[in-house]
Amino acid sequence: MKRGLKVLIIPLDWGLGHATRCIPMIQHMLSLGWNVTLAGEGKISDLLSTEFPDLPMLTIKGYRIRYPKKGWLFIPTIIFQIPKIISSIIYEHHWLKKQWKKYEWDVVISDNRYGLYTKRAKTIIITHQLHLISGIGHSVDMLLQRLVYTYIHRYNTCWVPDTADQLNIAGLLSHPSHLPDNVQFIGPISRLEKRVVTEENFILLLLSGPEPQRTLLEAKLIEQATCINETFICIRGLPEQYKSERVAKNIRFVNHAPAQTLSHYIQQSKMVICRTGYSTVMDLIKLNKKALMIPTPGQTEQEYLGKRLTDLNWFVVQAQQYLDLPIGIEACLSNTKKIPALKFDMYSKALEEFSIQYFGV
Repeated sequence: MKRGLKVLIIPLDWGLGHATRCIPMIQHMLSLGWNVTLAGEGKISDLLSTEFPDLPMLTIKGYRIRYPKKGWLFIPTIIFQIPKIISSIIYEHHWLKKQWKKYEWDVVISDNRYGLYTKRAKTIIITHQLHLISGIGHSVDMLLQRLVYTYIHRYNTCWVPDTADQLNIAGLLSHPSHLPDNVQFIGPISRLEKRVVTEENFILLLLSGPEPQRTLLEAKLIEQATCINETFICIRGLPEQYKSERVAKNIRFVNHAPAQTLSHYIQQSKMVICRTGYSTVMDLIKLNKKALMIPTPGQTEQEYLGKRLTDLNWFVVQAQQYLDLPIGIEACLSNTKKIPALKFDMYSKALEEFSIQYFGV
């Protein structure tokens, strides 16, 4: 394997999931002796710098999407920001052209950012959303798909973190009727490691995702959890330096948990309550953990995933507006459906094959 291959990795800033699923890939690249540069801002930069303090971190402006408090306003709010999204794609494309002259990377890897293509390097875009669900109608969905494919075809390859067969996670999102010519399925990815631990008698509340919905869900979960005869640990998904603490009689609060600690909490718990974010779903499948999942209101991708996971009977799913923790917890703990064992190491083979294909080593 070629030593010293120079790689730039930039994940999207819509939540932390795009960054967390890049972590195992970065670790594998480093094991191959590649020289990795990271880029991001805010929470993305903080997370990756914590995981890889010795790697160079460049600053690139994120998409900075705003989210509404009301779920029914989600789609209109995103549509209103389409000009800002397009502007961000144009900005990051020019940013890459400028930065490449200085660093001359061999490979550029983008997780769900569409403007990071260049003919001066080999490029990879990672996405599980080949079919976008607008919530408006089929014709709009097809228009969005054509736009997305236009960008995807500008990259050398498109890696989909899902299985290629029918027993897949994302369903229509990653398996539309028509695929781009440069698609390769690289299997699910998770930074968490499965270990033998002793299960304890607590339920894990795992909060994540953008504001204000993260805080709204936290308030709703705490209101109901304090009335239930169970012990809870709540990982709030806040920055490590966040100081404010919450207090409840049967809930222990943790503002932030690094990967190893998070993995331990999940495996020790008897079940997890969380969002249906795709990276979270992959983590729980890898750890084979029961979960009650709550899609972010109005976020069509998460709502679709919630329906698919319900149909597969892998997890229990409730809408946030109809959240009923006692019923959800009972249904989750009594669910005997086994989640199938999927391969979580296919990305390493994909990386090595990519190097052989484009660099001959």
